[in-house]
Amino acid sequence: MCEIRIEDGVRAAQSCKCYQAVMRAYSAMIGAGQPPNIAQDVAITVYSYHHPQDTKANQSLTVERWLNEGHLH
Repeated sequence: MCEIRIEDGVRAAQSCKCYQAVMRAYSAMIGAGQPPNIAQDVAITVYSYHHPQDTKANQSLTVERWLNEGHLH
């Protein structure tokens, strides 16, 4: 198993209750034929609804990390 350190301010998927909602939003947008960048923006919006206290940078980094978890190698 790979142990890539998560950056400060980036939440781990397993410790976040909104993970499934974020991933569903992304998948639904992709399934509707939207380009990945638009789908990612929607996923970030869902995440930011659940974590308004996070900085915009950390919101984006967290969602990017989640979306790319299986593609880091």
